[in-house]
Amino acid sequence: MTNREGHRLRLWIADVCADEQRGLAGFAVGLLPDLDAVVYGMSTDWSFGPIEGRTNDLKALKRSMFGRAKAPLLRKRLLLIAASRRPHSGTLSLTDYVTSGSDAVT
Repeated sequence: MTNREGHRLRLWIADVCADEQRGLAGFAVGLLPDLDAVVYGMSTDWSFGPIEGRTNDLKALKRSMFGRAKAPLLRKRLLLIAASRRPHSGTLSLTDYVTSGSDAVT
């Protein structure tokens, strides 16, 4: 099930349910209500991995700061984390600009 072969999912579910692995069979049966969406997700090249990773980072930060800070500090920390995860595009970051003393950003 790692080769984007979503059309094989129904057969896999049938095989798992016929086997005696209760935990895996429960998982497989849980896929049935949204089977069309799961098959599509397994068949397409699109991935929401980067978005999910960013969401997990933000939720972890929010949990770690729960009860310790108000919204402005949380917002600032979230923006700093988002900026640090952004790929560099050959331009100077704000930190590079401030520390270089340059007046022009390239």
